Amino acid sequence: MIHKIICIAREFGSGGHEIAVRTAAALGIRVYEKDLFRLACRYGELSEKMMESADETATNPFLYRTVHEGNYHVTRGLPTSEVLFALQSHEIRRIAARENCIFVGRCADFVLRQENVKLLRVFVRAPLNKRIERKMQQENLTREKASRLVRKMDKRRKKYYESYTGRVWGSPDGYDLCLDTGTVDFDVAVDQICAAYNAL
Repeated sequence: MIHKIICIAREFGSGGHEIAVRTAAALGIRVYEKDLFRLACRYGELSEKMMESADETATNPFLYRTVHEGNYHVTRGLPTSEVLFALQSHEIRRIAARENCIFVGRCADFVLRQENVKLLRVFVRAPLNKRIERKMQQENLTREKASRLVRKMDKRRKKYYESYTGRVWGSPDGYDLCLDTGTVDFDVAVDQICAAYNAL
């Protein structure tokens, strides 16, 4: 059976996580995000504490830790971020072969590009100011701190995606559906994703 997979990439503070959760509930499928990290660590028998800082992070060529633990699924001596990317990619492919679902981040659209699945690639964005305000409310931050956090996380996600895929993060050419939560509310965004998913 060929499964239908939604891959959601998102600017920080755009509501991509919430939209993924609501879409999954509407479609009756699972959403995988942080649990991909836990599944990858379990697959490689690696400490989550040791690998935590490598999640959705590109390797810094001047400062990185290498992995010397784990089981035979782990290529020892590589940077933690590269090891984690390989393990998460394995888990993404394994899950996609088993069930319809949603993946948030982790370059899932790239990982599944040659797999036998029906893929819906979604990018969620919003104006910078709206994202800063959202993080101010969510995390009780000053405007300055929220602004720094949003810019830092966007930069990190962009570098991570582009270093592993060779593609441009957020470019409309790379997605089937681009949603701006500055102009479209979450309910409408969910409806649009569900319609596109059902049309696969």
